[in-house]
Amino acid sequence: MEFIIFTIVQALWFGAISWKFYVAADRKAWEAFIPVYNTYVLVKIAERPWWWVLLYCIPVVGVVMGIIMIYELLHVFKFRKTWQTAAVMGSLGLYLGYLNYQEKLKYWGRDDAYIKKNLGEGVNSIFFAIVVATVIRSTTFEAYTIPTSSMEKSLMVGDFLFVSKMHYGVRVPMTQLSLPLVHNRIPFLGAPSYVSWPQIPYLRFPAFEDIKAGDPVVFNYPMDAMPVDKKENYVKRCMGAPGDTLTIVDRTVILNGNAFKFPDNSYPQFLYYIKTDGTSFNKDWLKKKFDINYLTSEEQRQYPTDQDVYQRSQNEYIMFLQERHVDAIKSLPAVKALWPISADRPGTLIDSTLPAGLLLIQEGQAEEILFPNPDTGHGERPYNDTWDNFGPIYIPQAGVTVELTEKNLHSYRRIIAEYEGHDLKITKDRKVYIDGNESTNYTFEKDYYWMMGDNRHNSLDSRKWGYVPSDHIVGKPVFIWMSYDKHGEGLSKIRTDRVFTLVNANGERTSYFWHFVVFVVLYQIVVIVRRKLKSA
Repeated sequence: MEFIIFTIVQALWFGAISWKFYVAADRKAWEAFIPVYNTYVLVKIAERPWWWVLLYCIPVVGVVMGIIMIYELLHVFKFRKTWQTAAVMGSLGLYLGYLNYQEKLKYWGRDDAYIKKNLGEGVNSIFFAIVVATVIRSTTFEAYTIPTSSMEKSLMVGDFLFVSKMHYGVRVPMTQLSLPLVHNRIPFLGAPSYVSWPQIPYLRFPAFEDIKAGDPVVFNYPMDAMPVDKKENYVKRCMGAPGDTLTIVDRTVILNGNAFKFPDNSYPQFLYYIKTDGTSFNKDWLKKKFDINYLTSEEQRQYPTDQDVYQRSQNEYIMFLQERHVDAIKSLPAVKALWPISADRPGTLIDSTLPAGLLLIQEGQAEEILFPNPDTGHGERPYNDTWDNFGPIYIPQAGVTVELTEKNLHSYRRIIAEYEGHDLKITKDRKVYIDGNESTNYTFEKDYYWMMGDNRHNSLDSRKWGYVPSDHIVGKPVFIWMSYDKHGEGLSKIRTDRVFTLVNANGERTSYFWHFVVFVVLYQIVVIVRRKLKSA
């Protein structure tokens, strides 16, 4: 509704400040007031192709096209100074209104020679390059960078990805007024790059495939207080799809009664307690052999989330290890004991054979407040979940009706009130009112997903903030085109084994980097040979 109101108001405003331009171009005054049609007529007046109208109607792209069309309109009436176009845009059209009512308007038509001489082809090319890039970014692929270690070592800090918008269905941008080619902040300034009003309704084109448990997914962080498509982008692994029931038992995810099996090229890692004979680990060897970051004190202060090794005493370590490397570390002569760290539920028995330092870690993790963070008003906590022992929890599916109980209401209240937009009230006597009606059950309107990082003990994910609605899904990571390791040395900073690799390939990861290098070299040789033959 707000988009319709905005469209009508925009048309009336544009008509009020431009109708005399239409009359001067031998059009009717009323044509300036009709939404969309006024744009079609404007394109005709400016002597530009009809398909510009389609570009103008695309969210975000329309902002750029609006600037172009204002320039074109002023041009055909011989208001050809750059500052005049800027004045119209900067004054939200008021300067155009001034010209509309105060100047004697004469239609001159398009002067291509003047544009080529004074504006050049460069500016035009830049604007349309922005338009094309915005369309590609919104509908096909977008470049992302992995900023945090929550997906180590499956997706690593410094990985540069192409994310497909098509696999899970292209989502039409909901925020209409936004700067192109930036997400939610203007670079270097930090100011918002968008105006939150108006919002167009959520619309997603048909998907090539459904999101399945095990798929890596880019999505908008649900807890941000921003328009959905402007929330921060996160990447995690989908561990539960709509209709699934998920439980975590001693770090193992149980999905619909079966232990979850990670797909190929996924390398989950967890915390392990390691006791040695006092021999220190060789930092360079750990890095080279297992890609384990054993940082210096200075490096750890600079990159606190990148540290993989924490030394607790002369012979005690807490280490992030990939499951595939546990046996190799355990077999080292200096290693005397190795235990997985698992946060037990509060009040459960803990293996007394484990060292005291590990018990403290478990205790601290067990006290962490996790989803759904219930507050009954009486200091009670109906949940006793931990990072490693969680659930069972149901992943809501659109169209499914559940009975509302005092316990599960905590899990669903954000869905009902925030994600699906209902007025939810819970009385002191624990009665539930939805949109003013007493309710004992609820039917979900959207699909939801459960997202978790592969770096299980260093990941902010659904265990903390809960479900991810379907309208928050951005796309699927498909290709790593560059991977930069800031802790590497020299040429090893480039992870050549990850460059030009598929994220979701079956079998061992295969890099096509050197294939690409050979192709580029051969192509350059062909170009040089052709030039020499042509000159000869």
